[in-house]
Amino acid sequence: MIGPPGAADTPTIVYLYGQTLPNKAANSGAVIGLCSALAALGERICIVSPDGGGTTAEITATYQPHPRVRFRNLSVPDNAGHYPAYAAALRRPEFARAIIITRMPQVALLTAALGRRTVLELHQHSATYKHWAVWRRLSHLVRSDRLRVAALSQGVVDELDPLLRRKGGEPAMIASAARDFAGGADIRPRYDIGFVGSFMPGKGVGFVETIARLAPHYSVVLYGDPSRDPPSAARLAALPNVTLAGYVNPTDVGAALASFRVGLAPYERAGFGGDGAPFVRADDLSSLKIVEYLSARRIVVASRIPSVERMVADRHSAMLCDPDDPADWIRAIDTMFAEPALAAHIAATGRALYEHQFSFDIRARRFRALIDQLR
Repeated sequence: MIGPPGAADTPTIVYLYGQTLPNKAANSGAVIGLCSALAALGERICIVSPDGGGTTAEITATYQPHPRVRFRNLSVPDNAGHYPAYAAALRRPEFARAIIITRMPQVALLTAALGRRTVLELHQHSATYKHWAVWRRLSHLVRSDRLRVAALSQGVVDELDPLLRRKGGEPAMIASAARDFAGGADIRPRYDIGFVGSFMPGKGVGFVETIARLAPHYSVVLYGDPSRDPPSAARLAALPNVTLAGYVNPTDVGAALASFRVGLAPYERAGFGGDGAPFVRADDLSSLKIVEYLSARRIVVASRIPSVERMVADRHSAMLCDPDDPADWIRAIDTMFAEPALAAHIAATGRALYEHQFSFDIRARRFRALIDQLR
């Protein structure tokens, strides 16, 4: 059990996170990055997560959070009863005045219905949440000044449950953010092309394999857990121009990004998910992968789909390609190596876009503005 904060560290914000820490999910780093950025703004943060994870030392070594961020474990049942357990935990005296942030809409409705000031980080269409038809009825008990919604993308905003919109007010669209990886920008890359992300269906690992086969003169590195797709991993490992570098701990992401020049984000038109994970529509996407590439001054080559086009501009901050046409991707990659001035422009413009739109500081300030609407 991770111990409680001392009296001097009574939190001003409690983040209720539904998975054990540390873990391999990309959202764990995003949560701790947001909390660290809020801490840098002066907030005292406590992240509450289920029992069964690591110690504070292990979590800190994995994510390197801001020193003002604290962690608490919570014993919760492995069923729908864990939602009330999170809400009940807030009765502890040290949490009495804290603002709540969570990605779990069921918990957000419970805490808001109980009168707690709550921000819901909504990352997916509500139809993906278990028993949502039942849980949404709690919206009728929520005061309009107790709940606000931070939607990850315009697609999530467009599909927002009308009850949540009515009770949570007009949602704020607060996109993905990434750490500042500019420190590795001057390191000479070992590989031409890189991919950092999940091997789950729809994320584009198979498309990277196709590009590697069609362009054997380029060296390609993939960072991610190959156990999510062993057949694809085996085929990739057999290619002489491909390196499978495995899962990357959050503390090592910067070095991974610095190891290649062109970063691929080959999202499929429909979306991604499956294999035990909920399906995320392409319209709901706010790509952490692309944001990390921008932060590290990598040249982004990504799928030309509406959600990506809302993030980056073709031949300005990225190269956008037909997600179904590998030849289009190879032409774009060839252009980046044949036209160094254009490649440098795209990398620099992408980095500037990161600084103005996708840094954790920007994201935290947008959350702070949303929190200020709660009474």
